[in-house]
Amino acid sequence: MPDLTTPNMATAGSKPPTFFGAYYEWMQTPLPGWDDIAWLRAEWDGPFMVKGVCRIDDARRVVDLGATALSVSNHGGNNLDGTPAPLRSLPAIVDAVGTQIEVVLDGGVRRGSDVVKALALGAKAVMIGRAYLWGLAANGQAGVENVLDVLRGGIDSTLLGLGKAGVGELSRDDVVVPPEFYRRLGD
Repeated sequence: MPDLTTPNMATAGSKPPTFFGAYYEWMQTPLPGWDDIAWLRAEWDGPFMVKGVCRIDDARRVVDLGATALSVSNHGGNNLDGTPAPLRSLPAIVDAVGTQIEVVLDGGVRRGSDVVKALALGAKAVMIGRAYLWGLAANGQAGVENVLDVLRGGIDSTLLGLGKAGVGELSRDDVVVPPEFYRRLGD
């Protein structure tokens, strides 16, 4: 393997750490807690989003901390692969805090119909973390534009199939799933 380094992580006068050395150090760093988030919010009075919310009690806490938005996300299941998909947790979180804070969804978005589902279940917006990165890696700016075109086409096709003129007409009734699909964690 090549000797990958992380020059931006080097301290003055020392060699940069290897990629895996920097990754190991990052993995050993204590996770931020609620006090850290409260401190950040106190230091910044602009728009403030907390990402990684999958529990109702955590969503309420984010509101209490004064955030302007929260992201229903399990970080792609990277740290705990048994975490429910964000789409399954979204309606309960929207019900708990939806009018007090902007709720967005992040994770599991692979096509335009996923965007439509999230919006129908109450998300104000959807983040598409990896999709555009694949386009970027494959074909630069044109690849990103292609990914966005594919997503937009999927959104339009789904809306057409539902008989809706736009996302503003969506409701939870447009998503058909078994009753046990949704998760209410941390009531």
